[in-house]
Formats: sequence, structure tokens, C-alpha cells
Amino acid sequence: MSNILVSIVIPVYNSEAFLDKCIQSVTNQSYKNIEIILVDDGSIDSSGEICDNYSSIDGRIKTIHKNNGGLVSSRKAGLKASTGEYVLYIDGDDWIELNLIENYIDQVLKFNADVVISSHIVNLEGREDILMNSLPSGVYDKDKLNLIVYPKMLYTGNFSQFGVFSYSWGKLYRKEILLKHQLKVDESITIGEDALCLYPTLLDANILVILEQPGYHYRQRADSLIKTLRKIEISKMQKVYNDLKNIFFDKGVLDIMLPQLQHYLLSLLIINTEGPNPNDTIILYPFNDIKLEGNLVVYGGGTFGQHIYKKIINCKTYNVVAWIDEKHKHYSKLNLPVTGFTKIKHTQYDVVLIALIDEDNSHKAYLKLIKHGVDANKIIQIPHYNQKENIQNLLLEYKINL
Repeated sequence: MSNILVSIVIPVYNSEAFLDKCIQSVTNQSYKNIEIILVDDGSIDSSGEICDNYSSIDGRIKTIHKNNGGLVSSRKAGLKASTGEYVLYIDGDDWIELNLIENYIDQVLKFNADVVISSHIVNLEGREDILMNSLPSGVYDKDKLNLIVYPKMLYTGNFSQFGVFSYSWGKLYRKEILLKHQLKVDESITIGEDALCLYPTLLDANILVILEQPGYHYRQRADSLIKTLRKIEISKMQKVYNDLKNIFFDKGVLDIMLPQLQHYLLSLLIINTEGPNPNDTIILYPFNDIKLEGNLVVYGGGTFGQHIYKKIINCKTYNVVAWIDEKHKHYSKLNLPVTGFTKIKHTQYDVVLIALIDEDNSHKAYLKLIKHGVDANKIIQIPHYNQKENIQNLLLEYKINL
């Protein structure tokens, strides 16, 4: 067994229903030289007590209790308390495969990797979907990072599609690199906070390993999506843009990163749309072609689809006659009123709105709808912006100072 100590930092906030599975997936790892830092971020359920119980029975586990400060402050607290050479973040309602850390450390031993990442699995009430990074698996030294990774890190050429997923969790980092970037992230940022840490860390890496085999399970929860929708603050999005822009400038890669950054920011703005405004103007809403009357079908039960559905319902100007998705059986287990495609065959509607932000997935959904007999003239998608001038104009409309 390697003598490399790996610190697993787990921010916890009101995760009592999922915390046992998360912690046990770590304590039972095939790789044993680990420390586990549970950061209770002011939970008001029994999460803090669960953390303390695990700390009392496993000497590798340390629990930190702190006032609620959000995900960034929790990661900082856990990272400062860590003593390992490498660090892995896990969210408190997720879990990992039992050999994930061993697989990651194998790459460290073979290639002296600074960062190791893999595909991940989205778990939705019994259904598992594997999401793979767009960049191919392999070992990337600095030359390959400059030639292959950085030019597509935030944007591959298809809208809202990353070369490397922006999530901080599920990746193994050399602590000395991660530390200097994580500690600089503003704790008030709640959208884009992962990117502010991950991408600068990758820019400082000398060796990146991308594995194809998935090892991290991301739990999709309706309560964390629909019940906690936040009003987007342009000032905070401006700060994300400015901070990343300054980092890219300091690293000497602004020329290749700035167009990617602008695509990334626009995708964040659209994902967090405020929804339709019935008072003449529409703010941060990508479906301007929809008239404020008539019968509407929403397609897409995922994160963005749930967000859009909630916003439209709250707007109370549309008559939403159906919410459909091919995964409807799984979404219905989350008590979401999602049905299958057959619903539209027996429903009068004027518009089918595809609530998918990823360009490839949106096109696939379009073809599925056509196959099920939907009139192409009734289908509305997000405009997928690929022209530099269009992107910049849209960001200026959203009051982003470029």
C-alpha cells in the first residue's frame, strides 16, 4: 500500500438521509491511507450528530462544526485542517465507488499526476447515467495540456459543453496546488464557485490524468433543485467573470481562454434564468419566441428543466398542459409531475419548449419529438450561440461588463 496520505473533505449540510452511504463509501475504500474530514456547516438536522458518531468510532475521521457559511467556506475549513499530500472533495449526499481512491493513487504513482479526474454517474431514483468528460482519457503532460486541454477546457465548440466538467468534487488534487486557488475563492459566490478553483488549478498542473471509468456518484435531488432556487445576482456573476479573466491574464492564456469564458458565463446565466416576465420585458430568459399565452409543453425533467418548469408555473401567464421526459418514471419518484411522450398525443398544445441547455442533447430531443409526431414549427429550443459577437452582445444585455 502506498504511503501517500489522501485527505477526503466532505462538506455536510442537512444531509442526514444520505450521510451514512456517503461516509461508508469512504471508510470502506480499498485504499486505506486516508483521513476523512467532515465539515458540518451549521446543519439543523441530525447531520452533525451523525458526523460525531463516525468520528468516535474511526480514528481517521475528524469532524469540524462551524456556523453556516456555504460550500466554499466548508471546503476551505476542511482543506486547512487536512494533512494529506492529495485531496478529494465529496458532497455529503453523494458517494464513491470503493476502489476510486486506489485507482486515482495508481495514476499518481505511475505518472506523478497533479490532478486525476474521471467520468461520473448521475443517480436518479434507481436510474444511472454515466457522464464522460469531452476530452479523451489519457495522460496529459504540460505540452498536451497547452495543446489539447486548455483550448477546450471550458468550451468544446458546442454550447454549454465543457472539455472538463467544472465540478470540483470527484477529482484528486495535489494539495499544494489546490490550496492556493481554493483559498482565494470568494465565499459569497454560490454559482460558478467550482470553476474559480478547478480551472486555475488545472492551469498550474504539470500532469493531468483523465480516466474513463466512472467512480463518483452524483445524487440528483429534486429538493435541492426546485425548493432552493436562488435569484441570480449579476454582481456575483460579474465577479466570477472578472476573477477568472484576471487569472487567465496572469497565466498568459487569456487569448485562448477569454472566448471560452464568455461562453461559460452565458451558459451559467441561462441555466439560472429568472424566467419570463409578463411586464413587457424578459430578463435572463432564453425563450423569447414564446408568446405569453397559449398551451405549453415543457420537455426535460433534469436540473434545467426543473428550474424552467418552476419559473414558468410561478409566472402564471402560460397554461402548462404537460411536462414530459423519457425518464419520467424516475422523475415521478421525486414527486415531480413528469409524464412520458404519449401525453402529447392526447394534448392540445401550441408550443413544445425543450428545456435542455446542452446543444447536443437539445438536438437529440428535437429529433425525438419529431419522431413522436410533433410539428417542427411548434418546437422551441435555446438559441445555441457560437458567434463571438453574439455572445458579447448578449452578455452586455445581461449587464456584464466585458
